[in-house]
Amino acid sequence: MRTSGSTLSISEALRLAIKHWIDAQRAGAEPVGGWQWKRLFLPFGSLIRMRHEEREHVAEVVCDELRYRGVPVSPRQFALMVAGHGRNAWRDVWMRLNGERHWTQASRLKRALEQQPVALSPVEAMAAAARAMSDALQTTLALVEHAHHKAALRPEQRIPKRRRQEDLLPDE
Repeated sequence: MRTSGSTLSISEALRLAIKHWIDAQRAGAEPVGGWQWKRLFLPFGSLIRMRHEEREHVAEVVCDELRYRGVPVSPRQFALMVAGHGRNAWRDVWMRLNGERHWTQASRLKRALEQQPVALSPVEAMAAAARAMSDALQTTLALVEHAHHKAALRPEQRIPKRRRQEDLLPDE
């Protein structure tokens, strides 16, 4: 700063340098977005392909749409446009998620997702915990009531003719 003759203070220069760095990082960052197909999320830039009659057809995720020949489609619509009726998009479509090198069949990605446990939102987790606590409390109350009922019905263990004289109470 001395050699350039700048009149900025050190704190102002640091603030501007950090701001320029953040702006440069944002400019170079990939757009955020993607397309959701059932439980499978396809990030921006992901490709899906299908081969039919010796030709390869490719659709791409652009922002929040899956596009084939410039038209927004679903994987099912893509399969119908490429090969007509009688196609199962999960079986016939292959995907290359953004940042990956290899193509994977959609049905394999679907199976992998189905084997993963479903993540609960914090609200759903709290509701599940509250239900479990309520069920546990109801079970405990039922057990306590059952124990009280059994205790009240407990018959005398000794037969009266075999009692000792000192165990008998005088009648009032």
